[in-house]
Amino acid sequence: MAYKSNTVLVHTIVLAAACLMSHLIWAGEQPLKILAVHYPPYEFDPPSNGLKGFDVEVVETTFQVMGHPAEVEFLPWQRAVETVYAGNAMGLLTCARDESRYAHLYYSDVISVGTDGYFLRNNYPDPNFESIEEFRGKKIGAVRGYTPQLQLENINVKHTLLRTDEIALNVLIGERIDFYYSAKEGNEFIANQLGVSGKIKFHPLQSKNYYLCFSKKWPNTKELLMKFNEALAKLKADGSYQKIHDKYR
Repeated sequence: MAYKSNTVLVHTIVLAAACLMSHLIWAGEQPLKILAVHYPPYEFDPPSNGLKGFDVEVVETTFQVMGHPAEVEFLPWQRAVETVYAGNAMGLLTCARDESRYAHLYYSDVISVGTDGYFLRNNYPDPNFESIEEFRGKKIGAVRGYTPQLQLENINVKHTLLRTDEIALNVLIGERIDFYYSAKEGNEFIANQLGVSGKIKFHPLQSKNYYLCFSKKWPNTKELLMKFNEALAKLKADGSYQKIHDKYR
Protein backbone atom coordinates (compact mmCIF):
# COMPACT_ATOMS: atom_id res chain seq x y z
CA MET A 1 0.00 0.00 0.00
CA ALA A 2 2.86 2.35 0.87
CA TYR A 3 4.45 1.70 -2.56
CA LYS A 4 1.16 2.42 -4.32
CA SER A 5 0.65 5.61 -2.31
CA ASN A 6 4.17 6.81 -3.13
CA THR A 7 3.59 6.10 -6.84
CA VAL A 8 0.39 8.17 -6.80
CA LEU A 9 2.20 10.94 -4.96
CA VAL A 10 5.04 10.99 -7.50
CA HIS A 11 2.57 11.17 -10.42
CA THR A 12 0.71 13.98 -8.67
CA ILE A 13 3.91 15.95 -8.12
CA VAL A 14 4.99 15.47 -11.74
CA LEU A 15 1.59 16.62 -13.03
CA ALA A 16 1.58 19.64 -10.73
CA ALA A 17 5.11 20.58 -11.83
CA ALA A 18 4.14 20.31 -15.48
CA CYS A 19 1.12 22.54 -14.97
CA LEU A 20 3.22 25.06 -13.04
CA MET A 21 5.89 25.12 -15.76
CA SER A 22 3.23 25.68 -18.43
CA HIS A 23 1.81 28.57 -16.40
CA LEU A 24 5.22 30.14 -15.83
CA ILE A 25 6.09 29.98 -19.54
CA TRP A 26 2.77 31.62 -20.46
CA ALA A 27 3.28 34.20 -17.72
CA GLY A 28 6.42 35.39 -19.46
CA GLU A 29 9.29 33.47 -17.85
CA GLN A 30 10.50 32.73 -21.39
CA PRO A 31 9.71 35.65 -23.72
CA LEU A 32 8.78 34.67 -27.24
CA LYS A 33 11.52 35.35 -29.78
CA ILE A 34 10.50 37.44 -32.80
CA LEU A 35 13.06 38.13 -35.53
CA ALA A 36 13.25 41.32 -37.56
CA VAL A 37 15.56 43.45 -39.68
CA HIS A 38 16.33 47.17 -39.32
CA TYR A 39 13.42 48.62 -41.29
CA PRO A 40 12.40 52.06 -40.00
CA PRO A 41 9.89 53.32 -39.14
CA TYR A 42 8.55 49.78 -38.59
CA GLU A 43 11.62 48.49 -36.70
CA PHE A 44 14.71 50.34 -35.47
CA ASP A 45 18.04 48.67 -34.70
CA PRO A 46 19.14 50.32 -32.48
CA PRO A 47 16.22 52.42 -31.17
CA SER A 48 16.19 56.03 -32.36
CA ASN A 49 15.45 58.75 -29.79
CA GLY A 50 13.70 56.17 -27.64
CA LEU A 51 11.60 54.84 -30.51
CA LYS A 52 11.75 51.13 -31.32
CA GLY A 53 9.55 51.24 -34.43
CA PHE A 54 5.76 51.22 -34.52
CA ASP A 55 5.44 47.55 -35.48
CA VAL A 56 7.77 46.56 -32.63
CA GLU A 57 5.77 48.64 -30.15
CA VAL A 58 2.43 47.33 -31.38
CA VAL A 59 3.58 43.71 -31.20
CA GLU A 60 5.25 44.04 -27.79
CA THR A 61 2.22 45.84 -26.35
CA THR A 62 -0.12 43.21 -27.78
CA PHE A 63 1.82 40.40 -26.11
CA GLN A 64 1.85 42.35 -22.84
CA VAL A 65 -1.95 42.52 -23.02
CA MET A 66 -1.88 38.74 -23.45
CA GLY A 67 0.31 38.46 -20.34
CA HIS A 68 3.10 36.97 -22.40
CA PRO A 69 5.93 39.44 -23.21
CA ALA A 70 7.93 38.93 -26.38
CA GLU A 71 11.35 40.18 -27.42
CA VAL A 72 12.46 41.30 -30.88
CA GLU A 73 15.92 40.29 -32.08
CA PHE A 74 17.59 41.54 -35.25
CA LEU A 75 19.21 39.39 -37.93
CA PRO A 76 19.83 39.73 -41.68
CA TRP A 77 16.46 39.12 -43.34
CA GLN A 78 17.25 35.85 -45.10
CA ARG A 79 18.69 34.32 -41.92
CA ALA A 80 15.65 35.51 -39.96
CA VAL A 81 13.29 33.90 -42.47
CA GLU A 82 15.16 30.59 -42.45
CA THR A 83 15.31 30.55 -38.64
CA VAL A 84 11.56 31.08 -38.30
CA TYR A 85 10.78 28.55 -41.04
CA ALA A 86 12.81 25.98 -39.05
CA GLY A 87 10.84 26.70 -35.87
CA ASN A 88 13.86 28.10 -34.00
CA ALA A 89 12.06 31.40 -33.39
CA MET A 90 8.35 32.05 -32.97
CA GLY A 91 7.74 34.96 -35.30
CA LEU A 92 8.88 37.21 -38.14
CA LEU A 93 8.40 40.97 -38.33
CA THR A 94 7.54 42.93 -40.48
CA CYS A 95 6.07 40.33 -42.80
CA ALA A 96 4.10 40.64 -46.06
CA ARG A 97 2.11 37.95 -47.81
CA ASP A 98 3.74 35.82 -50.48
CA GLU A 99 2.63 32.43 -51.75
CA SER A 100 6.07 30.90 -51.12
CA ARG A 101 5.66 31.58 -47.37
CA TYR A 102 2.27 29.93 -46.87
CA ALA A 103 3.70 26.48 -46.19
CA HIS A 104 5.82 27.85 -43.34
CA LEU A 105 3.90 30.72 -41.74
CA TYR A 106 0.57 31.76 -40.27
CA TYR A 107 -0.36 35.45 -40.65
CA SER A 108 -1.79 37.65 -37.93
CA ASP A 109 -4.41 40.28 -38.58
CA VAL A 110 -2.99 43.42 -40.24
CA ILE A 111 -0.55 45.37 -38.04
CA SER A 112 0.51 48.08 -40.54
CA VAL A 113 0.54 49.04 -44.21
CA GLY A 114 3.15 49.95 -46.82
CA THR A 115 3.59 51.06 -50.43
CA ASP A 116 5.53 49.06 -53.01
CA GLY A 117 7.07 50.74 -56.03
CA TYR A 118 10.42 51.57 -57.52
CA PHE A 119 13.15 54.05 -56.65
CA LEU A 120 15.25 55.71 -59.31
CA ARG A 121 17.88 58.43 -59.35
CA ASN A 122 16.50 61.93 -59.17
CA ASN A 123 17.98 62.89 -62.54
CA TYR A 124 16.81 59.68 -64.27
CA PRO A 125 13.66 60.01 -66.45
CA ASP A 126 10.74 58.12 -64.91
CA PRO A 127 9.27 55.69 -67.49
CA ASN A 128 6.07 55.61 -65.41
CA PHE A 129 5.81 51.84 -65.25
CA GLU A 130 2.40 50.56 -64.20
CA SER A 131 3.39 46.97 -63.36
CA ILE A 132 6.47 44.93 -62.53
CA GLU A 133 6.14 43.15 -65.88
CA GLU A 134 7.61 46.31 -67.39
CA PHE A 135 10.88 45.73 -65.50
CA ARG A 136 11.88 43.10 -68.06
CA GLY A 137 15.17 43.99 -69.71
CA LYS A 138 15.85 46.80 -67.24
CA LYS A 139 18.64 47.12 -64.67
CA ILE A 140 16.50 46.39 -61.63
CA GLY A 141 17.55 45.42 -58.10
CA ALA A 142 15.74 44.09 -55.03
CA VAL A 143 16.66 42.94 -51.52
CA ARG A 144 17.01 39.18 -51.26
CA GLY A 145 14.05 37.50 -49.55
CA TYR A 146 11.80 40.58 -49.40
CA THR A 147 8.38 40.15 -51.03
CA PRO A 148 9.25 42.51 -53.94
CA GLN A 149 12.23 40.29 -54.78
CA LEU A 150 10.08 37.15 -54.52
CA GLN A 151 7.56 38.73 -56.89
CA LEU A 152 10.27 39.37 -59.50
CA GLU A 153 11.51 35.82 -59.07
CA ASN A 154 8.00 34.39 -59.48
CA ILE A 155 7.54 36.02 -62.90
CA ASN A 156 11.13 35.37 -64.01
CA VAL A 157 12.24 38.98 -64.25
CA LYS A 158 16.03 39.13 -64.20
CA HIS A 159 17.26 41.30 -61.34
CA THR A 160 20.23 42.03 -59.10
CA LEU A 161 20.04 40.47 -55.62
CA LEU A 162 21.02 42.87 -52.85
CA ARG A 163 21.60 42.12 -49.16
CA THR A 164 20.15 45.19 -47.40
CA ASP A 165 18.15 48.36 -48.12
CA GLU A 166 21.23 50.48 -47.40
CA ILE A 167 23.29 48.56 -49.95
CA ALA A 168 20.46 48.75 -52.49
CA LEU A 169 20.18 52.53 -52.23
CA ASN A 170 23.93 52.96 -52.61
CA VAL A 171 24.01 50.62 -55.62
CA LEU A 172 21.21 52.65 -57.21
CA ILE A 173 22.93 55.98 -56.59
CA GLY A 174 26.19 54.49 -57.87
CA GLU A 175 24.41 53.72 -61.19
CA ARG A 176 24.96 49.95 -61.05
CA ILE A 177 21.19 49.56 -61.32
CA ASP A 178 18.59 52.01 -62.65
CA PHE A 179 15.58 50.87 -60.61
CA TYR A 180 15.28 49.56 -57.07
CA TYR A 181 12.01 47.72 -56.43
CA SER A 182 10.99 47.89 -52.77
CA ALA A 183 8.74 49.58 -50.21
CA LYS A 184 8.51 53.36 -49.91
CA GLU A 185 8.28 53.99 -46.18
CA GLY A 186 11.29 52.14 -44.85
CA ASN A 187 13.62 53.15 -47.67
CA GLU A 188 12.73 56.82 -47.51
CA PHE A 189 13.58 56.81 -43.81
CA ILE A 190 16.88 55.02 -44.46
CA ALA A 191 17.72 57.37 -47.34
CA ASN A 192 17.19 60.29 -44.99
CA GLN A 193 19.54 58.68 -42.44
CA LEU A 194 22.16 58.17 -45.16
CA GLY A 195 21.79 61.74 -46.36
CA VAL A 196 20.82 60.73 -49.91
CA SER A 197 17.12 61.66 -49.99
CA GLY A 198 17.76 64.37 -52.57
CA LYS A 199 19.39 61.90 -54.94
CA ILE A 200 16.40 59.56 -55.39
CA LYS A 201 12.70 59.62 -56.16
CA PHE A 202 9.92 57.08 -55.82
CA HIS A 203 7.16 55.82 -58.12
CA PRO A 204 4.32 53.96 -56.32
CA LEU A 205 2.77 50.82 -57.80
CA GLN A 206 0.61 49.25 -55.08
CA SER A 207 -0.18 49.32 -51.38
CA LYS A 208 0.19 46.24 -49.19
CA ASN A 209 -0.51 45.02 -45.68
CA TYR A 210 2.05 43.91 -43.11
CA TYR A 211 1.61 41.20 -40.48
CA LEU A 212 3.31 39.39 -37.64
CA CYS A 213 4.09 35.95 -39.06
CA PHE A 214 4.01 32.89 -36.81
CA SER A 215 6.15 29.82 -37.50
CA LYS A 216 4.05 26.74 -38.20
CA LYS A 217 6.74 24.69 -36.44
CA TRP A 218 6.46 26.61 -33.17
CA PRO A 219 4.48 24.86 -30.36
CA ASN A 220 0.83 25.91 -29.95
CA THR A 221 1.13 28.43 -32.79
CA LYS A 222 -2.56 28.52 -33.67
CA GLU A 223 -3.53 29.23 -30.06
CA LEU A 224 -0.94 32.03 -29.87
CA LEU A 225 -2.19 33.48 -33.17
CA MET A 226 -5.81 33.49 -32.00
CA LYS A 227 -4.96 35.17 -28.69
CA PHE A 228 -2.68 37.67 -30.44
CA ASN A 229 -5.44 38.72 -32.84
CA GLU A 230 -7.89 39.11 -29.95
CA ALA A 231 -5.44 41.32 -28.02
CA LEU A 232 -4.56 43.33 -31.15
CA ALA A 233 -8.26 44.05 -31.70
CA LYS A 234 -8.48 45.40 -28.15
CA LEU A 235 -5.52 47.73 -28.79
CA LYS A 236 -7.19 49.07 -31.92
CA ALA A 237 -10.54 49.49 -30.14
CA ASP A 238 -9.25 51.34 -27.06
CA GLY A 239 -7.02 53.75 -28.98
CA SER A 240 -3.67 52.29 -27.86
CA TYR A 241 -2.74 51.26 -31.40
CA GLN A 242 -3.32 54.78 -32.74
CA LYS A 243 -1.37 56.36 -29.88
CA ILE A 244 1.68 54.27 -30.82
CA HIS A 245 1.47 55.32 -34.47
CA ASP A 246 0.94 58.97 -33.54
CA LYS A 247 4.43 59.05 -31.98
CA TYR A 248 5.95 58.44 -35.41
CA ARG A 249 4.16 61.19 -37.33
